[in-house]
This record gives sequence, C-alpha cells and structure tokens, in this order.
Amino acid sequence: MTTVKLEEELHSNTRRTRITYRGLVDGRVAAIKCYRKPLFGLVHWIRALRRGKKIRRVGGPVPPTVYAGWIAELTCFGFATEFLTGYRPMRELLRETDDRDEQIQLIKRLGECIADLHKKGIEQPDCNLTNFLMGADGQIRMVDEDDVRVHRAGLREGVALSNLSNLGARLPPGELPLVLHQAYLEAFGDAGSGIRLDVKEFESQVSEKKQQLRKKRTARDAAPDREYD
Repeated sequence: MTTVKLEEELHSNTRRTRITYRGLVDGRVAAIKCYRKPLFGLVHWIRALRRGKKIRRVGGPVPPTVYAGWIAELTCFGFATEFLTGYRPMRELLRETDDRDEQIQLIKRLGECIADLHKKGIEQPDCNLTNFLMGADGQIRMVDEDDVRVHRAGLREGVALSNLSNLGARLPPGELPLVLHQAYLEAFGDAGSGIRLDVKEFESQVSEKKQQLRKKRTARDAAPDREYD
C-alpha cells in the first residue's frame, strides 16, 4: 500500500478546490495535487490522469508521475509527480534580477520551450509564469498539467498565436514580449511547419489579453498590474 504524507502547502486556486503540496510518497519527495469536493474532484482527477498520459506520450517536459489515487489525509483524490528540486518558477527568476541581459536570456529560453511544446501539439492554456520552472542547467519543466491540451495534428496557427500572446501578456510591455516572439519563431525555424506568427497581430493580441487579465484581477479585488504575472 502506498503511503502519502503531506508536508507543506505550495499553491491553491482561489476556490481551494485544487491544492498542491510538497510531500512524501513512500518516502520520495513529490509535488502532490489534491482535488477537493467529491464529484468535482473526481472529474478533474480523471482529467489529470488522461491528459498526463497524453503529455508524456508525446514527450512533454513534465516530471514523472509517482502516484495517482486516494489521499486519505484529506479524503480526496490526488495526482503526484516527482518534486523538481532545484527548479524555480520563471516568475521568481525574472523578478529577482535587474540585469536586462539576464532577463532577455530567460525569455529566450521560455520562447524556445513554448515552440517545443507547440511542435509536440501541446498547449498550456494557463500561461501563468509559475507554471514554467527552470533548473540550474537551464532546462525548463512545465507543471499544472491538468489544464494542458494535446492536439493530435499539432497546433493551428491561430491557436499557437493566441497561446504565445497569452504568455506575452504576462510580461512588461516593450521589448520582452518581442524577444519572446522572436525566440519562438527562431526555435520553430527548423521544424518545417511553415508556421508564421505576424508580429503586429502578436502585439495586438498581447495588448488585448493584458486588458483581459486586468479585468479578471479587478474582479478578484487584486492589483490591476503585476510584473511577470
């Protein structure tokens, strides 16, 4: 029988229906996502299992699954992955440095990561920068995978543009969104996909999505603008 022990809450959604903990699965350090409320939790847990299998089947940059099942301590279903020791969220890395060149390099790595996801047909609709973690070796891993979509035939250009623009809207206006766009296109250059994301359309969608984010935060009584959301 698998032993699951919760140690520290790491993150939760606003309704606290999905809460992520650092814990132990048979003594192994893991990130454990718990799906609260019986019916709601079961539906989202099943979705996490199905989508997790698809992501790993196409080679998505996610940590290995270590457990999926009932969490007796919280009487709910849980989905646990290997804890990414030494990895830090892109939001923290970008906020902590005042070195513009370092910020640009981080954004370039992020653009390359998104291009790789899109080549594999993976779309991460929630482009919150805490969902992308970087290790000391510069490798980026993706978390919060239960909202991820895997497109069998790859992403259509419109979906790819919308997804990249959503990420660009999390960055301060000016140079950095354009760095993201350029790094993405350069990383896609050898794919032979013919994908083209017009920079003017990208800038327009970034602006539109930034306004949408502001409205959501205002509705939640949160700060209207946050760098590296």
